[in-house]
Amino acid sequence: MPFTTLQVFSSYSLLKSTIRLNEYVETGKLLGYKQLALTDDGVLHGAVEFYERCIQNGIQPILGCTFEISWKSDASRKEMLVVYAKGAKGYESILKLSTLYQQGLTWTTEMTEWIATHSEDVKIVLPPMDSEWVAAHSKGKLESVLRAVKEELSGVDIAVGITREMVERGEFDTMREGIEAAGVVPVAFSVSRYLNTTDYFSWKVLQAIRLGETLSFTQEDATGSESLPEATSMTKMFQAAVAGVLLSNLEQFTKDLVVEIPLRDTMLPKFPVPGGKTSAQFLYELCEAAMLEMGVTTPIYVNRLKEELAVIHEMGFDDYFLIVWDIMRHAREQGIQTGAGRGSAAGSLVAYLLHITGVDPIRYNLLFERFLNRERYTMPDIDLDFPDDKREDILAYIVSKYGNQNVAQIVTFGTLGAKQVIRDVCKVFGENIITVQKFSNNIAQGKVTLEQTYKENKAFREHVESSERNRKLYQVARALEGLPRHSSVHAAGVVLSQDVLTKTVPLMKRDKGYSASLQEADWMLTQYAMQAVEKVGLLKMDLLGLSNLTLLHKAIQQTQKITKKAIEITKIPLDDTRTFELFQKAQTNGIFQFESDGIRRVLKDMKPTEFEDLVAVLALYRPGPMEQIPHFINRKKGTEIVQYPHASLQKILEPTYGILVYQEQVMQAASEMAGFSLGEADILRRAIGKKNSDAIAAQKEKFVQGALSKGYKQEDAETVYDYIEKFANYGFNKSHAVAYAMLSYQLAYLKANYPTAFFTALFQNASAKSAKLQDYLVEARQLGIKILPPSINRSFADFVADDSGVIVGLNNIKGIRRDFVESIVKNRYEYGSFKGFQDFAYRMGAQYTKEPLLLALINAGAFDEFGETRATLKANVDAVAKSVKFHGLNLSLEDDLEVAFTHVEEEPLLKRIEEEIEVLGFSVSPHPSSKYDPLVKSGWITPIQTVFEEGYMRFVGMIVDIRKISTRKGEQMAYVTLQDASGMMDVVVFSSTLAEVYQHLQQNTMVLAEGRVKKGQKGQWQLQLNRMYPMSFADKLLEDSAKRLQIAIRPEKHTPEVYAEIKQLVTKYKGVTPVELFLVNSKTLVKNSFANGVNLESKLIPSLVDILDKECIKIVNGKSL
Repeated sequence: MPFTTLQVFSSYSLLKSTIRLNEYVETGKLLGYKQLALTDDGVLHGAVEFYERCIQNGIQPILGCTFEISWKSDASRKEMLVVYAKGAKGYESILKLSTLYQQGLTWTTEMTEWIATHSEDVKIVLPPMDSEWVAAHSKGKLESVLRAVKEELSGVDIAVGITREMVERGEFDTMREGIEAAGVVPVAFSVSRYLNTTDYFSWKVLQAIRLGETLSFTQEDATGSESLPEATSMTKMFQAAVAGVLLSNLEQFTKDLVVEIPLRDTMLPKFPVPGGKTSAQFLYELCEAAMLEMGVTTPIYVNRLKEELAVIHEMGFDDYFLIVWDIMRHAREQGIQTGAGRGSAAGSLVAYLLHITGVDPIRYNLLFERFLNRERYTMPDIDLDFPDDKREDILAYIVSKYGNQNVAQIVTFGTLGAKQVIRDVCKVFGENIITVQKFSNNIAQGKVTLEQTYKENKAFREHVESSERNRKLYQVARALEGLPRHSSVHAAGVVLSQDVLTKTVPLMKRDKGYSASLQEADWMLTQYAMQAVEKVGLLKMDLLGLSNLTLLHKAIQQTQKITKKAIEITKIPLDDTRTFELFQKAQTNGIFQFESDGIRRVLKDMKPTEFEDLVAVLALYRPGPMEQIPHFINRKKGTEIVQYPHASLQKILEPTYGILVYQEQVMQAASEMAGFSLGEADILRRAIGKKNSDAIAAQKEKFVQGALSKGYKQEDAETVYDYIEKFANYGFNKSHAVAYAMLSYQLAYLKANYPTAFFTALFQNASAKSAKLQDYLVEARQLGIKILPPSINRSFADFVADDSGVIVGLNNIKGIRRDFVESIVKNRYEYGSFKGFQDFAYRMGAQYTKEPLLLALINAGAFDEFGETRATLKANVDAVAKSVKFHGLNLSLEDDLEVAFTHVEEEPLLKRIEEEIEVLGFSVSPHPSSKYDPLVKSGWITPIQTVFEEGYMRFVGMIVDIRKISTRKGEQMAYVTLQDASGMMDVVVFSSTLAEVYQHLQQNTMVLAEGRVKKGQKGQWQLQLNRMYPMSFADKLLEDSAKRLQIAIRPEKHTPEVYAEIKQLVTKYKGVTPVELFLVNSKTLVKNSFANGVNLESKLIPSLVDILDKECIKIVNGKSL
């Protein structure tokens, strides 16, 4: 008669237990348990993991759930009861009960009714802690209270828990008669909230975190009574007590608490097919119609479709494809932007024909077998991308189609990560902010542990060891690290079931914060996380909200608004010259996947010329294959010989210059050389990817034998296999790369061809607080797009474009609430444009005519159009606000109400810029450096915010701060902050340079600075100054940049040798003046490849005269011919 602890809370009873399930089962086995129970607080989050671990360790799992209940006899008092599952129906019952409980975190009448109708499927224990029945014993009402409970929960087996302490104190002896008279069974009982007695203090700290309480270390040596006891000692104790009755009753009570959680393959729901057709017939008809519509009816498409549909049908996935098709169909019909797809699904022709993906797999040589094949049974995992502001609409459709009892989102858990747990623990012990920061600031972002930080970070380790108290804080934090802290909604996962979900998985309410178009009651979360949901056989789909699709949709809308023409983004040319120039110049701010500094450097080096180049960049720009990028670029340029591991692989590797870039190439190579089917080749790819040595050895033998049977030499076969094995780990899924490259290209196409529309959408999509917004604004200005200040008469909530430029939205002004913006736009719509500052104030009324609101609008430039200086408006704000408050709302401003303005001269430009940055996050007034934008266009100077690689550069900006210091050697050096229209950069002036530039180092002075740009200690870009020039030099450059050097070529000089000499001189004497070559007596420009202008002050002109006649050299002002 072994003992069982009947009430065990795991860490999934969030912040109420320190018990981790893996440790619980391992410890339980060591302590001699044959049965282990899990009875978390109202939830079943850990049920599947607990069940699997118990089965693996030969332990019988007992599955229950702890609920709070108020009895009819005293509704004001709450106490615990534990419901346990008996068999398969019992498991379904606690799934249902937990779901009902989570609706309001309280016991409901519906739960009581469920118990009554399913009384044979569950059992109940009433724990003794803080219970009414124990309290009733002292009042002589034990029997009547227990009878009332039995009556309320009629028909179900009810036991009361008797603890070791109750037996030892003799309490059970005095209450036994009343318990048995009420027809209730007493059982041996204990509760565990932590594993070991020494875990008590950590558990106390966890409770303090949950409750927001404080503790001291005086309690650290205390031990608790709610650890997991040793099974044998408990068995002996209860055997010896009251003739072993409690232990015997426990054994009888738990004997039939046998649960088997059905872990199974995915149960696919049926799609409602119209017209009595089968799913396979309907799927075929859809694909056939799409082929005709898309004009892809050649034999290669027909045969590929036939093969794919056969595999899909044999594997039982017809309905799955129809479900996904239907979701995408609805999205298109609602005007919701869809992407080109992601993952291996892009290799499916069926997915392409159904518009699930947007890339033709045959055109790009993508393999269906990488996605699905007969040799490997896996679910066809199709991830669906939607704009992040439309994902809720898609979810709403799925709910309406399949019912809210059959669809749910998936729960996920935030944990006590390293930074979080150290902060929480410090807060519990009342640590000051300095101590907290010394801990947390030395912990890296991301998935890093405290132990790892202690080993790798010297400053963190020294802080821990600096005092006994710090060591204790660290140790407690270590004990709690990784425990679940809260539940939230998985970013993508959704489950769909043919049957009511609660027969398979428990549900819980979705947090109110996630409600949008859906009613709160209509949307639920699974209590099981992603892995558990899949293990119990539910269809899991990933619906991802992509901000880049939102950007694409907005950019298309803006383009159509400006051009007054429809644009079909799926039909744009994939060889657009402007688009590839954008990629070649690495002007990829705002372009999905191509924004990082590193990938932009690759683009500049590679200079992509076709779509497949973009695909290759995405595949190669990752740790590992990144090493192949220089070879790929050199081979593309022809400066490195293209080599193949074997001549038979030339056709496969030729598009990537002999480099194995894609997983599909691994599969094709195995098929070509060793005769593998593509399904078998996919198994080879997966074996190498998983680094399974036995599987790899078996696959190698099969590969070599296959190659031998096809007539290849063993040596060649082994060489090729070793090559495949070496690079297969680096190989990327080409289907995924093509799909993502397509979205990137579409965005780049809009940016290159419709820049105003694109940047307007980009501004709308970027957070006002985003550092990237400044980058986007800088680039837009460089392209000649005017960024106009907010306008009280022309602005709406967000950025808008018109013929004059892009107007900043009112929502971008800090301190201006959305309801204020809505009122402004509504008032303007109803009563017409505002006639002036005071007209605005009186029409908006006292509610909005408050000084902080008006000042924010003034500083943003929203009233500039009325002709008054900002300084004048600010000087009169108080008087206007008081007048409005006195007179009230007045829609037709009369002369006698108008405040006589005190006129003030405009503030200095730099002050206005500073105020704009304060309220907008960026400036709209032209910075003094904007005058020199032509030098940016010529490449002579660089905007600060656009730096993305090291190199020698020049900047024009204003010195806004100077900090002079002495080095350890006593030498003087300086740190200067340089500001241009795009941002600020630190400039390091070493002692060797300081004396030369000292005269220019004056605050609020414009300078031209040049030197080498490198990353500083904190990862920020900084300029190590070499030279600094006065602005007279920059002005001369500006003047020269407006000129043109025209070189006329006589017929006799029209030779490659002359052109080579000219190119050499242009390259040698770099400057800002553009060079034009044309034929004598012709205005036809000769095509040239000069990447730079020239310096007119150099020896260039005399050198050109030596090659050509003096009459052939001309310096002109203005635009080119």
